[in-house]
Amino acid sequence: MLAETDKLQFLQKTELFAEVPEAELRAISQIANEVAYPADSMLFEEGDEGDSLYLLIQGKVSLIKAGTELLFIDEKGYCLGEIALIDNKPRSATVKIVKPTQFLRITRSDLFNAITRERRIGLGLFRVLNDKIRRDLEIQTSAIRKEIAQDESMRLAADVQQSLLPNQEISHPRVSTAGYCQPANSVGGDYYDYLELSENRVGIFIGDVMGHGYHSAMVAAMTKSGLQTQIRFDASVPEVMKTITRVVEEDSQAFIYITCCYLIIHPDNRFEYANAGHPQMLLYRAESNSGNSEGEEPLELESSFLPIGILLVEEPVQYYSTEMAWHPGDLLVLYSDGITEAFNPKLEMYGLARLKALISKKRHLSPEEIKTEILSDLRAHQQGESTNDDITLVVAKFL
Repeated sequence: MLAETDKLQFLQKTELFAEVPEAELRAISQIANEVAYPADSMLFEEGDEGDSLYLLIQGKVSLIKAGTELLFIDEKGYCLGEIALIDNKPRSATVKIVKPTQFLRITRSDLFNAITRERRIGLGLFRVLNDKIRRDLEIQTSAIRKEIAQDESMRLAADVQQSLLPNQEISHPRVSTAGYCQPANSVGGDYYDYLELSENRVGIFIGDVMGHGYHSAMVAAMTKSGLQTQIRFDASVPEVMKTITRVVEEDSQAFIYITCCYLIIHPDNRFEYANAGHPQMLLYRAESNSGNSEGEEPLELESSFLPIGILLVEEPVQYYSTEMAWHPGDLLVLYSDGITEAFNPKLEMYGLARLKALISKKRHLSPEEIKTEILSDLRAHQQGESTNDDITLVVAKFL
């Protein structure tokens, strides 16, 4: 068993608690229970409930996915099982004990209580997740190249990217949505997400990472990780935008940038947003509110910031939110430039004017129907021409 001083020194050297003050670290030490497992036993299995995370003190374990041993881990302080705590889903892999191994075990409730007291634990969790994503993507790519052909590896990567997207539309009494994302190749850099926030608020995020290959997909995955972690302790527009900046500027391994837009819909008939280099959102006022005809031009909610990753000055960007009122029947459309910059065989772009005109004619329809109309009109314009960029679309109607 670790002595109390040894346990504190151990915790202080982990990514999760490296920046936590000593007073709070002592409280963490009290809830971190030492456990030991013999060789050939299971720490947990794929599908088990994720109720705790484990910090490896000494020993060796293997990570098993779909019956295949993918990774051996003997790194002191390595964190296991934290992802299931965050997304509240069953374990996604099996961890087997290779040789006698000791851990510090922290339960979900104890960890979340600690995060409530000390925000820097949340930042530590963010670092652990980002590091895991980088490692996991590299390990998975290496394993795939050894075992299967390149086309199969890209298919699996596409499955992973697809899993980043919401599996259902927003269910909320004040807004309904319809989303779509299709990469130009097997994997891409576009990503959108719906976020359930406190106080009956809803968040929507849309991003477009430079390019549409493997590296772009990795940054999109890291963006989702940072986003989902950040909203647990501060979902405000400026803080979320700062988190995305950290992901892109500090954690990507090469020059890359992302355009993105993040908005929070409040139940009291307002929403706030920040746009960093992304195509302008289109806000169509309901005819009952505006009194104008079907052909009325929408409000174009343009970018106030440069794309994240493009630095013109040394000082950090001071993000702020812009607030707008919404009314029942108003329509908000978010999209990537893969739509407006799609070409037909004559090298004519689809264009923003055509998109706005179509939405204006169809804005009385449901979000799902409007989405279908846009994609159908886009295909008609392309006349079979292949898509050169990822296509992402989110249609939201206020109720």
